[in-house]
Amino acid sequence: MQNNDPIIDKVVKKTNVKKEDIFALANILQTKNLKKEEDVRDFIDTVCTITNKQIDATKKEKLVQAIKNNKVPKEIEKML
Repeated sequence: MQNNDPIIDKVVKKTNVKKEDIFALANILQTKNLKKEEDVRDFIDTVCTITNKQIDATKKEKLVQAIKNNKVPKEIEKML
């Protein structure tokens, strides 16, 4: 990822999360095994901390299962 990537700029604008934090999340994600539930939960917790948002247990469980089962959109532009 480049520091002047228009996709990153869209994410920053939409989420109010700093570019540095987005890059930090990307680096953390590279060290996680997304088939491993503990890693997925840790990553979700990290995202919640960085974004200063919390999700309820039901939503977290749905996210964990979607990520573990590879049910997440592959193209980030479709999510924006």
